[in-house]
Amino acid sequence: MADWAILGCGYVGTRLARALAAEGGHRVRVCARNAGRLEPLRALGVEIFAMDAARSRAFGPALYGLSSPIVVYSIPPLPNLPPGEPLRRAAEAAAGAGASRFIYLSSTAVYGETPDGETVDEETPVALSDGEAMTRIAEESAVDLARLSGLSTVVLRLSAIYGPGRGVRERLKAGNYKLIDDGAHFFSRVHVDDIVGILRAAAERAPGGAVYCVSDDKPTTQREYSDWLVARLGVTAPPSVPSLASGAPRRAVRNRKVANARLKQELGYTFRYPSYVEGEQAIEAEAGAGAAPPPRPVVVELPRPTEPPRSTDALRQLADRLAEAIALLDDGDASTARATIERARDLLPGIEGKKN
Repeated sequence: MADWAILGCGYVGTRLARALAAEGGHRVRVCARNAGRLEPLRALGVEIFAMDAARSRAFGPALYGLSSPIVVYSIPPLPNLPPGEPLRRAAEAAAGAGASRFIYLSSTAVYGETPDGETVDEETPVALSDGEAMTRIAEESAVDLARLSGLSTVVLRLSAIYGPGRGVRERLKAGNYKLIDDGAHFFSRVHVDDIVGILRAAAERAPGGAVYCVSDDKPTTQREYSDWLVARLGVTAPPSVPSLASGAPRRAVRNRKVANARLKQELGYTFRYPSYVEGEQAIEAEAGAGAAPPPRPVVVELPRPTEPPRSTDALRQLADRLAEAIALLDDGDASTARATIERARDLLPGIEGKKN
């Protein structure tokens, strides 16, 4: 049994804390700026620590009193600090606390955009020329510097995360999911419970300095996954939007397959949910859904009257960009989502002008 410190306790961190508490015997401390939302964990024996990661001396007190802790860093990039600076401070504090392991939850966003359907793995070069990938690359560089200083580190490059209450399922139910280019592009995903299992395995068995791509066994096109869920849920099929339209900014398309062979080989890890089918069925079981509703045919919408280009409709462009930002957040790509929201702000003057 071990001491664990989870720095930045969001969706994954909360799931990890619950799993560790349920197992028993661990000392678990979760740290976040908004500690109030973590209060339900206290009843499980989890320690709650309020921490503002933007403060220069935030991490030392957060780790005080823990014995050789396993430190999991899951804090989104902070916009008002140099890329990698909060992570550098956290790693320094972890080393000072005698951490037995420092695990950074990175993202496959480091690969930028790739040729459609290309397979990436740990040996694939990161996209140094991609401005939206550079934040994660800078953070991984900070981890590497900590490794060179003697800290035992692991980097997990996460694909799109899904699980109870999060992912394409929820967005289809809410009616705000869109296919890009008719869903022809490939993407990879991983269930939150497999991330928890991989975190446990990495803490115990990964060699120091290891980097792993984290994805299930079955990359799919966006269309395949969406069609399966639409039939499963009995909802309306989502609309398709082009990645490139006249007069509009190009939509980022992370069109790749993520390989997981190194992770399975070095950690001896077997996925609980090797594809979306097993993972989505588990979500239904956890929600107490019982038997799924009978499948229904995919709804095919009739052609609509031709609309003017999106570039002439600022309000429609704004809605499209916000939907894209939500999709990027679901994929774990907060930096790109932030940039997309910033671009959306440019449309506000046009919308205000139409109101006058």
